[in-house]
Amino acid sequence: MIWLVFALLTGAAVMAVLAPLAVKGEASDPAATDIAFFEEQIAEIEREAAEGRLDPAEAESAKTEAARRLLRAQGAQGGPAAPSRKAAVVAALAAIVLIPAVSLALYFRIGQANLPDMPLEARLQAAPDRFDLAGAMARIEAHLLQQPEDGRGFEVVAPFYLGAGRMEDAVHAFGEALRLLGPTAARHAALGEARTIAAQGAVTKEARQNFEAALQLDAASPMARYYLGLAAAQDGEKEKASEIWTKLVADAPPGAAYVEGVRAQLDRLRGAVENPTASDQGKIIAALPEGDRQAMIRTMVERLAGRLEKQGDDVEGWLKLIRAYIVLAEPEKARQALKAARKALGEKTAEVERVEALARELNIGG
Repeated sequence: MIWLVFALLTGAAVMAVLAPLAVKGEASDPAATDIAFFEEQIAEIEREAAEGRLDPAEAESAKTEAARRLLRAQGAQGGPAAPSRKAAVVAALAAIVLIPAVSLALYFRIGQANLPDMPLEARLQAAPDRFDLAGAMARIEAHLLQQPEDGRGFEVVAPFYLGAGRMEDAVHAFGEALRLLGPTAARHAALGEARTIAAQGAVTKEARQNFEAALQLDAASPMARYYLGLAAAQDGEKEKASEIWTKLVADAPPGAAYVEGVRAQLDRLRGAVENPTASDQGKIIAALPEGDRQAMIRTMVERLAGRLEKQGDDVEGWLKLIRAYIVLAEPEKARQALKAARKALGEKTAEVERVEALARELNIGG
């Protein structure tokens, strides 16, 4: 099939070259028009003189001037010769032979005719290019400026804002999607979660209202139930939180990803784990959807950076922050954190050396 396409394209290119050669035109000579005009003028002068309408002296003078111009026009007659038929045939044959020959030679040199297509499934699973994603985001944002009532556009762009850490934009986009497309349990829960993440994990009054509205539309909504349990725990209502989360685990379908995270929260709530370990926190984060997980990680990193600005003598905190920026593919922020750590730790030689060793390991020294 592909070779048929190539053949058609080559034929089209050849015909584009041959079309002008197939048109047989006559070369125009501007001097011929002038000659005819002056000949007619001389004839007219002679008629007027014969009829007595023109003085003989004036007639002779006018006839002389017209004849002079006629001679000049005749001298200019000629112009470029029309192209020969033989040259046209040679050019046509060259186009028919050379264009396909050059095209095929070039393709066989740099093309890969036997290279199979990437399977559709692999293409769908391939990670999107960051720059393509940025371009798509820019186009969607420009579209929403022109079409601010496009609720579907807001619903599409909201998770990307959340994953990029643009919390205010995410809350706005989820809110617009809810307003324009109508209330559903998923939309209320998504807006409530965005508000919670934007508040650094605190379930705000507005977020609580979203989760309650989600439960009115879908009493089984896992996200709404989880966050309402979190709200109860934050309010000190441990028994209520325990009841909500215990029922959430019991009602979970087999293999539900969020179960381990909820169980870890229950352990903390019941005192089985006085201080949450990195493993517990990792289970909670791992249970979140991809976009929410990235947003939660960024929120935790920002919170750590804010704490180190006030309590800069925590070397473990600096080491975690530098590693986190590398994981998030933000090496420049890692370098800034390195400089801030050096300054904050001051003359604590042993702790500064630990930071320097990590910088060498990650190749971000400077």
